[in-house]
Amino acid sequence: MGEMKRASKTAVACYGFGELASQLVWMYVGSYLTIFYTDIVGLAPVAISTIMLMARVLDIVIDPMVGALAERTRSGLGRFRPWFLYGCPFFALIGILTFTNPFSGGSIVGILWAAGTYILTGIMFSVVNIPYGAMATVMSEDANQRTILNSFRTIGTQLGMLIVNGVTAVLALHFSAEGAKVADRHGYMMTAVVYGLLVIPLFLIVFKTSKEVIQPKEKPDSFSFKNAIENLVKNKYLMLVSLIMILVMTAVMGRMSVVAFYVIYCLGSYKLISLVMVIPSICAILVSFVVPSLTKKFGKRNVLMASNIVMGTGLLIIFLAPYDNIGMVLFGDVIFGMNMGFAISLTMVADSIDYMELKTGVRTDGTAYATYSLATKIGNALGASAGVMLLSAFGYTANKVQTPAALKGINIVTNLIPALIFFLSALVCFLWYMSDKEADSIRAKLRKKREQE
Repeated sequence: MGEMKRASKTAVACYGFGELASQLVWMYVGSYLTIFYTDIVGLAPVAISTIMLMARVLDIVIDPMVGALAERTRSGLGRFRPWFLYGCPFFALIGILTFTNPFSGGSIVGILWAAGTYILTGIMFSVVNIPYGAMATVMSEDANQRTILNSFRTIGTQLGMLIVNGVTAVLALHFSAEGAKVADRHGYMMTAVVYGLLVIPLFLIVFKTSKEVIQPKEKPDSFSFKNAIENLVKNKYLMLVSLIMILVMTAVMGRMSVVAFYVIYCLGSYKLISLVMVIPSICAILVSFVVPSLTKKFGKRNVLMASNIVMGTGLLIIFLAPYDNIGMVLFGDVIFGMNMGFAISLTMVADSIDYMELKTGVRTDGTAYATYSLATKIGNALGASAGVMLLSAFGYTANKVQTPAALKGINIVTNLIPALIFFLSALVCFLWYMSDKEADSIRAKLRKKREQE
């Protein structure tokens, strides 16, 4: 049997730049578009909710289609590399246009502009990010190196979150009119321009350094949306890791959507918001460096399960902390930040792809990562919408002194409910019974099969 194909050290080190590029636009849209729509454009909240719901419904069709088309691409540049090479300028442009609505929010054309640009941003995110994510499975046959690749991808995600959470407000205010106390239309647009201009060189770095070492069969099967969905549903391990990520993202985004309420009303300090939001990202970056060695020693499933338990425990500590015990809150925040799940779950997607290829002879890198991407978006949408709705159910009233019952409700929604969801996701991990040794054996059989063809 031939030597196992691996990615170069340079390719591994640079792989995370693609996720950093993706998140600069995606996190900016996710974190600031709502306030831009309401306070600058003048869109009604119901219009915003409808637009965002429409986008997520379209994802159900768009994401698997992008994945299927990408894995059927045949070119001198590979299957996946052309997609983020040619797609990144359009992704950057649409991201900028999303923050340049020149029309009144109350007009039909203003609503259409908002809907069109937001939906197109989501589509272009899929066009560049799904093929980029699939690259990790075709850049190396080494399971541990795939984990390292996805660890660098996780670092890229967290760096993107750090940058957006840390500098957006400063940038937007800098580009706003002189003396402005809050960002104006020009400030939001120019911030989008800055992030957009960074997207292209970052993706170019990944394109120049990466190489697809696992090649598909010469002639791809004709595209059938029905067959693509059937192949995905039959992949029990892909369905399982997708379910885990729906739960994890529901917990993560559910908390992110309401954590500012907890800091402002429960802790009584607006200034602490940035610190509470930044600490988990810093911790996640730090622990990413030890994920490969931990998974090698204890196995991917066990480390993923432990990660979800630890994150849930961190939120439980915060929930139990008295509101005036900031030290205990920040300690819990650090524990919550010990997030190793994203890198591991991405590598488990790669294992599920190998499993199905051996079982059926069909390799579905693109559609599998599209499914994973869709799962994270579903969790994102569920968490963000549920978090805000639950606040109202517990008696929260905007811009008012909150009752003790409302404060308790804010604490439950921000910390306790996400903690319980993390614990549930850890239990679901028990259903993953493909050992790392078995996954290695599958890859060895696939290498032997490719050499014989």
